[in-house]
Amino acid sequence: MTLRRIRGLVAIFLIILSGCSHKTRKVSPGKFSINDFSRLNKTPINKIATPSSYEELQSIIQDAQSNGLKISIAGTRHSQGGHAFYPNAIVISLKKLNKVIDFDAEKKLITIQTGITWKEIQEYLHPHQLAVKIMQFANLFTVGGALSVNCNGIDPSFGPLIESIRSIKILLANGSIATASRSINPELFSLAIGGYGLFGIILEATIEVVEDSLYKRQTSLIPLTKYANEIQKIAHDPEVGFHLSFLTLTTGGRKLFGDVAVFNFKKYNATHFSNRQHKTKRKLFHQKFVALQKIGINVWAHSRLVKALHWIPEGLKHGQVVSRNNIMRPPASHLYVELSKETNLLQEYFIPVNNLVPFISELESITTKLHINLMHVALRFIPQNTESYLSYTKTDRIGIVLFFNQKMTPEGNRKTKQWTKYLINTAARLKGAHYLPIQLHANKNEVLKVYPEIDNFFELKKKYDSRELFMNHFYKKYVN
Repeated sequence: MTLRRIRGLVAIFLIILSGCSHKTRKVSPGKFSINDFSRLNKTPINKIATPSSYEELQSIIQDAQSNGLKISIAGTRHSQGGHAFYPNAIVISLKKLNKVIDFDAEKKLITIQTGITWKEIQEYLHPHQLAVKIMQFANLFTVGGALSVNCNGIDPSFGPLIESIRSIKILLANGSIATASRSINPELFSLAIGGYGLFGIILEATIEVVEDSLYKRQTSLIPLTKYANEIQKIAHDPEVGFHLSFLTLTTGGRKLFGDVAVFNFKKYNATHFSNRQHKTKRKLFHQKFVALQKIGINVWAHSRLVKALHWIPEGLKHGQVVSRNNIMRPPASHLYVELSKETNLLQEYFIPVNNLVPFISELESITTKLHINLMHVALRFIPQNTESYLSYTKTDRIGIVLFFNQKMTPEGNRKTKQWTKYLINTAARLKGAHYLPIQLHANKNEVLKVYPEIDNFFELKKKYDSRELFMNHFYKKYVN
């Protein structure tokens, strides 16, 4: 069988972690319901507002306060615990506030309105041979949403998103617009980035960008026990621009996990390329055959063989030269599949490098015991950064991203809660953390073990928002 045919046969199982936007449904005159990526958090709301100016946004806030309503802020709603909405709240979408405000190619800085998506920024930067510095692995998200969760990426040189942010402008509960940076309102800067929309509406951000360099893919398979040492070398190799690994699943037998499929992207000297070759390599990728790939996702969820082979499409790209922009715009729209009885979900845990093997051992044990429909485990290196108030990288960490399928039944919810709490407590015991934008299965004490500063975080919210105008399910669950 030819390499080309193999690629064609397995392409529909290409694994990239992300999703797409979600519907809002009108349930009665003047009443709406809203949901997120999980489709497990249907919530009645007052309305969705899509302002096209800051003045209109300020008017909405004033009206909400006058009528005793709460405000929630939503991007593409990939947080899975109701972080972007609240019962009877006005949900603000910034999709019309998506302009580029300023751009300095020489200084490698871009100032944008936060309703813009990473995809739109990439398309703006592309003609200038520049690229985003830090973002989620996929480009479907809004910058505002990414800031609210202080996302992380797969460039091992950089930590969470806050590292690349020079400053923000944020609309506060009193209607004023404040600038926050490391030198101006530094406390607000630390709170708002990774603040889940609780301190105000981030309107603008000035972001550092980098060159749209070329990289050559390298693929290898190594045992998990050797991966921790290998990642330390990779993280400190200046030639590695990106690193991503998949923990392979077996086709059967007593062991669930096999070796680690390691994908490194090393800087590539393309001085011998012609102008035409440079242009071809940097041409932006656009996803095709989404409907077919959605079928592949359904097959993948229920086939152990497909789960075991899902890393191969990436492995077949060994030796390929690819641009930074294209590495950071993988095909992802197919991963949101709206089935009536099941849903595909994401979780992420951040584990100190030396504790990776014990955590994976516990993950394998609970997955086997409870028959978790685990589809994919991705690993990435995230260096220490404590600038965000609720930091999840207090030391260098391995980000462990789980992609799994869950039945949309009370029993399905109960089982997911059971094993999620087990992994949350395992991460805490191993001096790691769980990512707060997942489903809200943890209780307050479990959150405090990992984020002991969260009560101070909530007290500081009241300093900036004394009437608790900005509200979501996350805050309501953990504030008391």
